[in-house]
Amino acid sequence: MKRFWDERTLYLILSGGIALVMWLYVATAQNPVVARSLKVDIELRNLEPNEVVVRPSPKSPPQVTVRLQGPRSQIALLTPKLIDAYVDLSGLEPGEHPEVPVIVSSALDVRVADQKPSGLLVVLDSLTSKRLPVEVSLLDAPPEGVALGGARTAPASVTVSGPSRQVAQVRHAIVYFDTASVRQQVVASVQVVPADGGGQVVTGVAVSPGAVAMTLSVRQAVISKVVSVVPTLVGTPPQSLAVSAAMAEPATVTLTGPSAVLQKAETAATMPVDVTGARADFTRRVALQLPPGISSSAGQVAVNVRVGREMLSTVFRDVPVHVVDVPAGTASRIVPDRVLVQVEGPQDLVRRLTGQIVTVEVSAAGLGPGTHSVSPRVILPQGVRVLIIQPPQVMIILSPT
Repeated sequence: MKRFWDERTLYLILSGGIALVMWLYVATAQNPVVARSLKVDIELRNLEPNEVVVRPSPKSPPQVTVRLQGPRSQIALLTPKLIDAYVDLSGLEPGEHPEVPVIVSSALDVRVADQKPSGLLVVLDSLTSKRLPVEVSLLDAPPEGVALGGARTAPASVTVSGPSRQVAQVRHAIVYFDTASVRQQVVASVQVVPADGGGQVVTGVAVSPGAVAMTLSVRQAVISKVVSVVPTLVGTPPQSLAVSAAMAEPATVTLTGPSAVLQKAETAATMPVDVTGARADFTRRVALQLPPGISSSAGQVAVNVRVGREMLSTVFRDVPVHVVDVPAGTASRIVPDRVLVQVEGPQDLVRRLTGQIVTVEVSAAGLGPGTHSVSPRVILPQGVRVLIIQPPQVMIILSPT
């Protein structure tokens, strides 16, 4: 009886084994084991709150190439989202960690046959921050006649935070503003740029706040300029007499005022001096005729008027300056191209003078290309002389054609 059960048990085990082999054969034939390779982004997990990843860059996650094996039905379902690949950063201190294991797993019935890389170089740094005052850097020059005042920001300082090595490089928190077209007070929101000691931008850090409100005050530029005083005469002496000369003392004054107005001023005219009925030389103190906003170093000037027979002095303004003797193959330009001329001479000659008759010229003979300072020459009828020419020198600019 015992032998019968032993044989029966043996047959049962043998039958079960054959059935299992047959099942495995059929299952494998219908759903064979296959392999597939995928690229999967590697996550960085469990980073300490006071640390930051320097490498690999968080902006471009590293990848691992995984070769997986399993039933064809399971492999067919695989996508990168169903594969978990990560590096565990828990317990790692700031510094370089050359071979941190890359852990790969999947929820499907597959196994990892191979992976590259198996480890990852990780560089960690500690998080730090510091506070810096905001510096304003004004770019380009403002328009002519505009003067820039002080610039201030709100807030006056910002916080720079990030990896300790990058934060240590930041020496300045700068806002840049272009003043080329500024003509009135500016209130603007401007980005803050973290920069090193050389003014180069430091990347990898955060600035809080990232932008500040900048206020830049603007005013008209005030300049001073020395100009000649030109007497203004009205009326005429009795018949057969004439004003032979009129000169101011001091002959020059210093004007102060807005650049936009003063740059165009070449002379300062006096208030009118009436010569009606004058039979002899006289002196009169008068104020200057000044544009609004312009002040003078002298409140009044003395105008010395000479009265004589047949002599007359007059002023011609904006007399064109002509260039003569220009070398062949050369173009010329005069700066300024007009001058003021005061002349004196016999009354009948001077009264007939006009701006077309009074000729002012400069000679370019012997001058080469470039800029040259020369004295203008006034060509007048015989018997008429020059008292004043303003400015006394002009610039000839010669250039090849």
